[in-house]
Amino acid sequence: MQPAKPDLKGKRTGPYRKFIYWLTPEDAARLREDLTAEGIKVKAAKGVVCTPFDSFNRISTVAPEVWDDTCKRAGAWYHTSDKDGLHAVVSAAALPGYEDRLASVVTESDFTPPRLADKEDKRALLEDPMLKARMPPAWLNVLPREEAIYLRWAHRMGSEESHFNALFLTHTANHANFIRPRFFIEEAGRIVPYSIDRTAHLCSCCLEIYQILGDAYPVKRVAPCPGAALFARLEPDRYLLVRSGAVAGND
Repeated sequence: MQPAKPDLKGKRTGPYRKFIYWLTPEDAARLREDLTAEGIKVKAAKGVVCTPFDSFNRISTVAPEVWDDTCKRAGAWYHTSDKDGLHAVVSAAALPGYEDRLASVVTESDFTPPRLADKEDKRALLEDPMLKARMPPAWLNVLPREEAIYLRWAHRMGSEESHFNALFLTHTANHANFIRPRFFIEEAGRIVPYSIDRTAHLCSCCLEIYQILGDAYPVKRVAPCPGAALFARLEPDRYLLVRSGAVAGND
């Protein structure tokens, strides 16, 4: 395979853009060796899987075990997906020779959702059989410490919500909307699902950005969760445009 060009050196220039790939452990190791030979430093995500989304991180890898760390419940969706065991690579530039492994291209957008979900909408999303069939049991096992953390993060993002159950309803319903959308727009004849609430009330946007959830929809509009805002410095409530590799490659 051709080594990546050395345009991954130095600081970010131009608009925000991330290319996300899924590689086998062997290919991830080979890519790291090739880039190191080019003088390009590859960071390894630790603790959380969203730090590679930071614009200052030029190229990063996410090993399978990182999904079992801080956001272990979200990681359960990864382990029950077809990505289980693969390494994610998040790059600020396209990687020549890895086009067939490109999962998504992520850019910032000025999207404003036509409508957000209310409590009844969220409850209806939870009743979808496709969600129930896909949801890993571990997702439901929330520890008291997690509840406190999510409430604290929500408050930092400006929410006045005082009950974790309301947050968890939104967390789950939002993921459901990317499995079978009820909240979407149409663009170029495509259904484009979008995040159903503001950043403060969301969780694990990484699942949609990495194409673990919502991969049936070539284009998505994804709002950052509090973790991505805090650990990757994404702008709260500013939606990201997530396009599948196939769609982005045809642009």
